[in-house]
Amino acid sequence: MPASGGAPESVAEEDMRILADRLWRELAPGSVVWLRGDLGTGKTTFAQAMTAAAGAVMARSPSFALVHEYDCPEGVIAHVDCYRLREPTEAIDLDFPGLAHRARLLLVEWPEKAGGFVPEPDAHLVFAHTDDPHRRLVERVA
Repeated sequence: MPASGGAPESVAEEDMRILADRLWRELAPGSVVWLRGDLGTGKTTFAQAMTAAAGAVMARSPSFALVHEYDCPEGVIAHVDCYRLREPTEAIDLDFPGLAHRARLLLVEWPEKAGGFVPEPDAHLVFAHTDDPHRRLVERVA
């Protein structure tokens, strides 16, 4: 994983697990991770890799149910997808304070759609497409 503020790293989908393992070991309990990027850039794939790194059941895309919780040996991983929020005030119903309080890790896709209702990140990853359809750029900005 590039250091905070480092250059984007080009990764293949199968390398997401390596990045997720590294970040999982680095993050303290109660950490919040923002996952930003266009559709199809690997945010959910990274969330799946993170849940696998934690020893939890593989994450599903939470696009229809906005919040999924996964048990892992160290506690709960909460995975929130804000993509379908029409306005930031709808995030109030997601109970970010409660999720952040009980989760070992809180993963938030599309945090910009939740406005100021989403907790500040301990890690902020931005995903982007590359010219190679089998690779993605991952940049850690926080």
